[in-house]
Amino acid sequence: MSLFVFSTLILSVIFFIVFNSWWVSGASFNTHLSALMIAATTALTSLLLIAIYPIFRKHYTRHPQPSMDRTVTWANDVSSNLSTPAAVIDGYIVKFANKAFLMEIGMLSMQEQVVGMPLTNIIHPGDHQLLASLFAKTTATQDKKNHLRIRMLCLDGSILPTHVSISPIQEDSRSVVNLLQFSSSLSPKVVESSEFENSIHEQLINHIEQIVFYLKVNQEILYLNHSWESMLGYTIQECLNKPLLTFVHPEDKPLAEARITSLIQGKRNKTVVEFRLIARNGDSHWVELRAKNTTAYKGERSSIIGTLTDISQMKLTESTKRSHRHLLNALINNTPGMIYRCKNDKNWSFEFVSEGAVDITGYEPYEMIGNPNFSYAQIIHPDDRNIAWDRVQEKIRHQQKFQLLYRIYTRSGAVKWVLEQGKGVFSSAGELLALEGFITDVAQEDGSQAIQSLQKYFM
Repeated sequence: MSLFVFSTLILSVIFFIVFNSWWVSGASFNTHLSALMIAATTALTSLLLIAIYPIFRKHYTRHPQPSMDRTVTWANDVSSNLSTPAAVIDGYIVKFANKAFLMEIGMLSMQEQVVGMPLTNIIHPGDHQLLASLFAKTTATQDKKNHLRIRMLCLDGSILPTHVSISPIQEDSRSVVNLLQFSSSLSPKVVESSEFENSIHEQLINHIEQIVFYLKVNQEILYLNHSWESMLGYTIQECLNKPLLTFVHPEDKPLAEARITSLIQGKRNKTVVEFRLIARNGDSHWVELRAKNTTAYKGERSSIIGTLTDISQMKLTESTKRSHRHLLNALINNTPGMIYRCKNDKNWSFEFVSEGAVDITGYEPYEMIGNPNFSYAQIIHPDDRNIAWDRVQEKIRHQQKFQLLYRIYTRSGAVKWVLEQGKGVFSSAGELLALEGFITDVAQEDGSQAIQSLQKYFM
């Protein structure tokens, strides 16, 4: 309106200048009269517009729309009191983001940078069109239940799958201020626990021996089946919304945390790892975790689902086997004789030789195993070589044990009488796999004792 009045005054000044030039030029009386009437009309119109302008202004501001600042302030107060991630959006500009919103995207201490930022800065480029359609649908329908699955970008570069909903602040206004809320849950529909408990899937899950678990993106437990209670003695309710790492043995926690974190951040899509869980009574249980994330996009943050299998008995068995192997190795390495495993070929190619080989032959075990330049057959006395071969072949043909007495040349060139006892190792199909046995120096006083100590194992 001010621009209009200013323009009118300028035109009036121009008119008076032109009018003055006409007036002094000796025009006719009718011309002068017309000019005066036009000038008077212009002046009266200007004065009238100036007089009624305040009235029009008052009329148009009598029923003003709610102040945008007041609306945004009110929306900020509402969203700040929400426990779920929420933000106030003016068009595509973030006006306010609550603590839960900032925490989810990893920008808890960066609220000043988030406020005033275009919303599209934290939305995956591939989902910008989806966001635009969500805004359009909300504006057209004024429906508070509009939601879509949209990927959000976190500060650390990871991708967080969310279900975003947009609600207009005032349904009866043309305001572009909306309340945006999102959940990192994979399903937009909340399934009532009572319904899920009665489902066939829940019954199946609760009757398997493995622990079935579901972890949120913050590593907190969202779901456990009843096997958790059976193994650890904790109730399910007291463990929900607690980090799984709370129950992991301190020595195993770094490895478990690294694997779980890599899954949640989308650096890998599945993992298998073993660690110990601490039960309520303080006992530790070895478990095998098999888990995978719940997203199809690499680098996208997501929750994980998996199983925990009790492998305590398997670990105990492995420990027992290791103990037995240790005892056997001690027996083998401290027995005055040479224990071996070899192929049934002309060279008697060794696959294993005990430390006693040094005392018997003068050769180190590493010189005798897998060495094409060494042949045990070559250190057998020539007069005994073929006899020993034929005797062994005859016995293994009938799958019988063999016992031989023959001479060998030691590394120093000395001739030594040795006693060999062994047997063939056969597969379930009767195929000969190898020969196993031991060789002792019959000149040693304790040779008979060595034979007796190992005879039960080999014979």
